[in-house]
Amino acid sequence: MIITSMTTRTNPFECIYKKCNRGHSKEKLKNLMEFPAMIDIELTNKCNFKCLMCPTGTHMQKRHKGFMERSTFDKILNQTKDYKTPFRFIRWGEPLLHNDIIDFIQKAKDRGHISHLNTNGSLLDEDMVSALLDIPLDSIKFSFQGVDKKSYHEMRNIDFFNELVQKIKHFFLQRAKKELPFIDVSTTITYENKDQVEKFIEKVKPFTDHLTIGRTVLEHIDLNQVATSPKDKEAITILKEKESVVKKHPECPEVFDKLSINWDGSVSACCADFDNLMTVGHINQDDLKTIWHSKKMHAYRVLLADMKHDKLKLCKTCYDYHGLENPELQNLI
Repeated sequence: MIITSMTTRTNPFECIYKKCNRGHSKEKLKNLMEFPAMIDIELTNKCNFKCLMCPTGTHMQKRHKGFMERSTFDKILNQTKDYKTPFRFIRWGEPLLHNDIIDFIQKAKDRGHISHLNTNGSLLDEDMVSALLDIPLDSIKFSFQGVDKKSYHEMRNIDFFNELVQKIKHFFLQRAKKELPFIDVSTTITYENKDQVEKFIEKVKPFTDHLTIGRTVLEHIDLNQVATSPKDKEAITILKEKESVVKKHPECPEVFDKLSINWDGSVSACCADFDNLMTVGHINQDDLKTIWHSKKMHAYRVLLADMKHDKLKLCKTCYDYHGLENPELQNLI
């Protein structure tokens, strides 16, 4: 992984991430936290992009699509009020599609929750920028794929690279001297070389606080399950052949540090669970603390503490895409 700090600003989530990196999986299992260190919230699993590395964009995801209702979000607030758990508005859709996102973030902040947003940036208009700055949102991550117009288009299936760069630049300039939000940029690569990566870093460096570059994982995209055009299937096939991630399982941080809540209130043990393969409860039936300490969660923790990823369908294709580099593509900066 290439991690480059562009400014001296501090990420409000930094102390939370350090808390999550407190030890190896078996130590975490032995000293399980009373409550998750973070909650990932999926406001919707709908997206306005058709990205080829994504189960949503390729229509490989089969679960029902929708938007989180206010009553569901209020339950999350009520069940986390004693812990002020940080929220990440993220998962399997574009959060800015939700009509109530500003109100939801404002409510979370008013209740004392550090709040983060992941976005493809396409819907970030002037009113949205002003609203997020006024709250203020604590941190925002702009998600790329690739490092230039061509490689972005190949994965994202849309010509939006230059526009996204301009959106980030505008957001940075509007933030000006305000402390928040912390601005993060993240991308992953397949075949891109050192020169391409360096040019990308130079392009975004002036207006971001932090940059992360990892490697794209495509193994989870099943060509027999996707519902895209023949042209897209051919593109996915070619990209799969270029996949450069080292296929080594990481120590799982998910089941020891976090819960992921879908738009309908179902709760998953895994951020990568796009089709309810690892659901552990529902916020309408059990409170989050009960789910966190459930037998189902414990069973997942035991398996993953023993690094038995291959016993679980989702975990089989979970690789340390941010921590490892292919030997043929090392020394990128």
